[in-house]
Amino acid sequence: MKHLRTAWFSPWYVVYVLFGAITVGILPILVPLSVSSGGAGSIGIIMAVLNLGGLLAGAFGFLCDRYRFHRALVLSGLGIVAGTIALFPVLTGMLPRIGLALLMSIGIAAVSTVANLLIVEVYPREEWDDRIGWLQTFYGLGQVAGLLLAGLFSSKIFTGFFLTSGVGAAALAAAIFTVRTPAKPVAPVHAKPSVIRHGEWGINGPDRSHHHLSVYALKNIKLVFSTPLGIFLIGWLFVYTGAAGIFSLYPVLYQHLFNVSPALSSAGFAVAAAAGLFLYAPAGRLSDRAGAVRVLNASVLIRIVAFLCLWFLTFTTARYAGAASLIVFGVIVLAWSPLSVSSAAFTAAASTLGEGEAMGLYNTASSAASIIGSLAGGMIAEAAGYRAVPLLAAGLLGIGLLINLRLLHSSK
Repeated sequence: MKHLRTAWFSPWYVVYVLFGAITVGILPILVPLSVSSGGAGSIGIIMAVLNLGGLLAGAFGFLCDRYRFHRALVLSGLGIVAGTIALFPVLTGMLPRIGLALLMSIGIAAVSTVANLLIVEVYPREEWDDRIGWLQTFYGLGQVAGLLLAGLFSSKIFTGFFLTSGVGAAALAAAIFTVRTPAKPVAPVHAKPSVIRHGEWGINGPDRSHHHLSVYALKNIKLVFSTPLGIFLIGWLFVYTGAAGIFSLYPVLYQHLFNVSPALSSAGFAVAAAAGLFLYAPAGRLSDRAGAVRVLNASVLIRIVAFLCLWFLTFTTARYAGAASLIVFGVIVLAWSPLSVSSAAFTAAASTLGEGEAMGLYNTASSAASIIGSLAGGMIAEAAGYRAVPLLAAGLLGIGLLINLRLLHSSK
């Protein structure tokens, strides 16, 4: 029993529960609400900037590998996150908020990059999968708690940011006592690519920061895009961009289109995210049995139908429209479990470079799509209204699905 407990829990996981509550729970709700007075375009810009830090994961990984900055990055990153969150409701100009969002994203990326390194550089290889899986599960539980808190904070945004800054300070205090820089390994260690076990709309989560774009992958990028992996990554860019447009605007979009309060939409998101945690194991078994590509395409198709349903619901004034829209969004969130499992499985299996390099390309594509999707969603909503965003998402996912069905099939 003692071995079972130590196989999945480390005291510093508490840091990432609190960190997950902030980054994938509270901020994706409070930040759009706080800048919504500037219009959808402002939301898109700020949410895009919040994702820029993810592109620095490679640099932070280098600092850890070369200079052993693990503890320094976690502590400084959490300090930056807590400080910028406290300042965000005070500095209301667009330019200061862009600057704060950029600093916040860098701090978040620094903390995220270290997470899996604290496992693969400390524990035996046979424990990596379990420990990384449970780390992501704890991070996902933090998301659920954060979404529920965001619902409570949504009517008092100013207070909510300060309380969220307090959560960041608590994470920093926990890190001071629990996070230590690992002894330098004898040889470089790389974790096996792992499935994301929480809702995908996070800001530079640990899953997206561990495997990053390498120099080796960059040198062979032309070869990659002539393979099934390269074709899949092009399709994945469309798939993830479409979803990012919805998630970046989520609380404000539901407020405008369906008259659903941020408190209720956050609670609905939390319920779906919690349910999704139980779907990863069966999704993995289904992917093994039916094939990753089939599960991937089916998941994308489910999301296309769901986005189209959201769009159709915007044309009705029926009393049930709000409740129906939350159910549809729940389907969108739940579809992430098989989508995450199958996309990671295909990426690892189709690579001609190595699993780590392939996941680096995959994570870089996801980060880029988060930035592009946030900007595109905000611009479309600004120009054509929030009603156009679900239709844009369905269209982009449709392009991704066609690439998978036609080009990916032909490349085999």
